[in-house]
Amino acid sequence: MSNQTQHTHPGLKNKPDRDSLAVALDAVSDRWSLHIVRALAFGASRYTDILRAVGAPRDVLSSRLRKLTESGILRPRSPGKGQPAGYELTQKGRDLGQVILVLKRWGDTHGGEAVPQVDFVHAVCGEVFVAEVRCHACGKPVRSGEFSVHHASQDC
Repeated sequence: MSNQTQHTHPGLKNKPDRDSLAVALDAVSDRWSLHIVRALAFGASRYTDILRAVGAPRDVLSSRLRKLTESGILRPRSPGKGQPAGYELTQKGRDLGQVILVLKRWGDTHGGEAVPQVDFVHAVCGEVFVAEVRCHACGKPVRSGEFSVHHASQDC
């Protein structure tokens, strides 16, 4: 099936236009991918460590590791430098860690009292880190509803 927008009724889309947000969502839209990135970000690297941290069935984990490797989010790590063979995040994968931090904040806020929270301490200042989305231009926090969408390139 093509990535083109499909229409079922005039003006009613059943698939969003392909844009950078759609690419990002497609990269991690399955149940396990963000859990795998989280496990690697928290120090797991060997297959068995990732399996234990994520809890996915072995065949599913193998498939997701292959998908994340093919998409450049992680890479296999050869044994050496005192480390066993395993996986590691690429820069692309480490950048995805920022998304996980924002999701963590959402979970802290809306997860309920029964969900244990984990604090991250910022190594530079020693304080507990709380992710916040800010405008690159003015530095102010951005909340839902405070922005509009403009497509960078539109073909008419």
